[in-house]
Amino acid sequence: MTANETEIVADEKVPTIEIVREFDATPEQVFRAHIDPELYRRWVGPRSLTTRILKWEGHTGGAWAFANDRDGEEIAAFFGSFHEVRASERIVWTFTWKGAPDSVALETLTFESRGDGGTRLKVLSVMSDFATRDGMLSSGMDVGVKEGYDKLDELLGHRTGPAQQHLQDAAMFTALVESASPADWSRPSPVSGWAAIDVVRHLVEWSRGFLAGGAGIELPALDVGADPAAAWTQHVADIQAILDDPAGRVLSNPHTGDMPVDEAIDMFYTADVWMHSWDLAKAIGREPDLGRERCAAALEAMRPMEQVLRDSGQYGPAAPVADDASSQDKLMAFIGRDPAWQPGR
Repeated sequence: MTANETEIVADEKVPTIEIVREFDATPEQVFRAHIDPELYRRWVGPRSLTTRILKWEGHTGGAWAFANDRDGEEIAAFFGSFHEVRASERIVWTFTWKGAPDSVALETLTFESRGDGGTRLKVLSVMSDFATRDGMLSSGMDVGVKEGYDKLDELLGHRTGPAQQHLQDAAMFTALVESASPADWSRPSPVSGWAAIDVVRHLVEWSRGFLAGGAGIELPALDVGADPAAAWTQHVADIQAILDDPAGRVLSNPHTGDMPVDEAIDMFYTADVWMHSWDLAKAIGREPDLGRERCAAALEAMRPMEQVLRDSGQYGPAAPVADDASSQDKLMAFIGRDPAWQPGR
């Protein structure tokens, strides 16, 4: 059960349905659960049905289709297109029931931060006429919506610790990947000798090798060069699946010893995703925001290990930074980045 209620309002003057629902999870997490097909199929619709994803191109201009089954028999199918996908902020898509292909709804989903770590989701569905709108309401749509959002609450709530941290950090990095244009991938990054695409390639390749060598988890190779966004999307899904069900697996490393695989991913890989979000954002001309408090905490934890980190070659010499600089700038300077770095400078 959940303490959050779903509000569904049908306007008397125009053929619309407005849905408002709050979640005790970040906008990044709620957005990802709507745009990631594996997550979406796990919560959408009533509890009596299961969902099969038939097609899913979760980006602006992409298409989607799914079917609902009961006891292996298809009950209903739906399809549409993604008109706009704005990471962690907004999705605009068309929604059509296969049984009434002439009736197309235009839905706008907005993901608003509550300011306390939670999210207020607003959905506005616009239909062509009142008959279509009222038919949808009388079909039991309200039950499916309410039960679906309750399932989403449960899904988000089950992710704790390493699984939830990865969901959040990967969503931030994914938003950057999805915002990059084809030309952006060849732009220089703050990491010497790396282009933007190399930031993605690094995270994908080293972590898959890390899991194969230390935990015996063999994941298929991904071609980042051919399609960085597709490779990253698959990589995120692969890592999240391990974190959602670590199954008692252990990662062994001669330098770190034996650790539960989810803890090892969290300590070494997820933290790397978070840090490299700064590099990718800078490379493609975005202004990164790693979070003031988290940057300060990370810097405080790293200072006592400074010489060890420097000797390992993991970080270069510290860059100069003003005493009154932000905690993010100080963290980047500590690991050897120039906080003022910009492409071409």
